[in-house]
Amino acid sequence: MKRIVLALGIAALLGAFAVWWFSPVQVVKRRTLALLETLTLDPGGGSTRRMRAYSLNALLAPVVELNTPALDEANGSFERAELESAFDSLCQHAKQTRFELRKFHSIRASGGQADVSLTLLALVELQDHRPADGIYQAAFRWRRVDGVWRLARADWDQAAR
Repeated sequence: MKRIVLALGIAALLGAFAVWWFSPVQVVKRRTLALLETLTLDPGGGSTRRMRAYSLNALLAPVVELNTPALDEANGSFERAELESAFDSLCQHAKQTRFELRKFHSIRASGGQADVSLTLLALVELQDHRPADGIYQAAFRWRRVDGVWRLARADWDQAAR
């Protein structure tokens, strides 16, 4: 009898963990961290940098809306292929990029949409300037596309100092 109770207890714990792990909030949190990791390019990464474009593809919706006051050319609606091309160019020309999570403020998921509010440290260092360098407030909107959470919108602005 003790074995049955123990087995049922373990099964219940595993079931509860699975429900938590696969909840939309936890999945979107992991996808957000994967996006930040994918966008981070270490100095001198060589050809392995360009392999990150494959990871980026899996994270983006067919069309992504970007809004950042700091970079006029990075505002608007872009098809996934356009963003992949821009990222490929960044991989070739950037000295380094860094996107580090500082804090999740909120993650709200409802139906097929999730909104994430966060603070991050961002650095984009090109050969002759740094278009991003500092603490930023960001809001990401994720949508379920064919059963997979994909980034549909990203808004970010430099945090007040």
